[in-house]
Amino acid sequence: MSIRGVLLRSALPLLQRISTMRSNRGVALFTPKVKKGVKLDPLDPKTWWMAHAAQGLNAVPMMAQMYDHAMSLAGVPAQKFYSDAKTHVDTVAAVAAFYGFDAATGGGDTYNYEAEALGQTMIYSENAMPTIDFRNPLIKKPEDLVKLKSPDWLNAGRVPFVLDVIRYNAEMGYKTGKFCSPFSLAVALRTYPKLIRDMRKNPQFAHDLFSVLTDEILPSYLEVQKKQCGISAATGADAWAVFPNLSPELMEEWVLPYADRLFKNCTDFGVIALAVGGGGDYCEESIEKFDKNILFKCFDIQKKLFHGMPMLVLGMGRWHEYPLETVVEYLTPLREKGMRLSIIASLNARLLRDGPVEKIVDTVKRFIDMLGRDHNLAISLANVPADTPSHHIHAAVAATHTYGNFPIAPNLDEIPFQPPQREPFEEYRQKMSSGGL
Repeated sequence: MSIRGVLLRSALPLLQRISTMRSNRGVALFTPKVKKGVKLDPLDPKTWWMAHAAQGLNAVPMMAQMYDHAMSLAGVPAQKFYSDAKTHVDTVAAVAAFYGFDAATGGGDTYNYEAEALGQTMIYSENAMPTIDFRNPLIKKPEDLVKLKSPDWLNAGRVPFVLDVIRYNAEMGYKTGKFCSPFSLAVALRTYPKLIRDMRKNPQFAHDLFSVLTDEILPSYLEVQKKQCGISAATGADAWAVFPNLSPELMEEWVLPYADRLFKNCTDFGVIALAVGGGGDYCEESIEKFDKNILFKCFDIQKKLFHGMPMLVLGMGRWHEYPLETVVEYLTPLREKGMRLSIIASLNARLLRDGPVEKIVDTVKRFIDMLGRDHNLAISLANVPADTPSHHIHAAVAATHTYGNFPIAPNLDEIPFQPPQREPFEEYRQKMSSGGL
């Protein structure tokens, strides 16, 4: 263990407080540091969003994962959007400014970059995010594990694109690295059915696979981000490590140990690597199977993944239909101890696309009413589908900033709300760029 690693780990409690508490403005770990005094440049959409963010709206913040939607709304070909960093970030920034989001960061298909660089075959299309070709996994059999060697990251796959995206994000106040967490990366290289079978039938091979990813592949990738982009922290995407894909017990056995091991490996070169992007998320599709006890176990998993940071993520699940009272019940003992958590509460992708607007607005209102007064709440749009109507998103943003205006009113039913009527995105872009874009 290096001296730097020892010092960084000893400073973690202070870093936890700094990274999660930004007064009552949501979750600092996932939101940019707003830059003041940005000069609006009609030909630079990044400044459109930064000028909006600098206004300092005093309300619950809104963020979104919306890559295919931004690409589709702006009419950018998929091959260009997912390979040209400037186009990618400019498009995300322009659409974020259009909707009035409080965060704007490029990222794209974060689950695929390391796998592609290692030699995993991909599927590309003209109108959608690249994806893993699971018909042809890189690790077809245990003997293929010898194929896993850290590549020349600066010239492998689309890693140069990722590094440029991280640099552009830093210009907008979000200087954080990105990676695919160990479990989801193992799925990308092995496939989910085969990996689950390995975990049950050949656990030694599964542990060997996770060890290579955690001790060699991911640390070398993040060290390149450190040297090339100056990051000191990185967040890992892990949407495969959710319930019911994995039980809480399997998460304890296969997700937590390697997330912790990666964290320790990366502190040695000065990066806090948190495998927190999805792990422990509760995504039960059948409402009749909703189980409070399993939900609480998933929350406990999240707590460990966040290394004790006071955070909670209500992610991709049907939170417009789950009983939020169970979340309040889980949080009550913490609140009674004076703990104010940073909470990301997400709107389901199906709800965002299909609506209706009234249900979207009501879900936002419930989040704020039940969680926004006692905790640092941020509202997130979880993976906005490409064909989501813009008026659905405008309504979600307006509801967040109306009902979430600080101090939050004691009775939100008394707050008048009318969904905004906005111009089409193309008209907005032409106005902002003075016809230059």
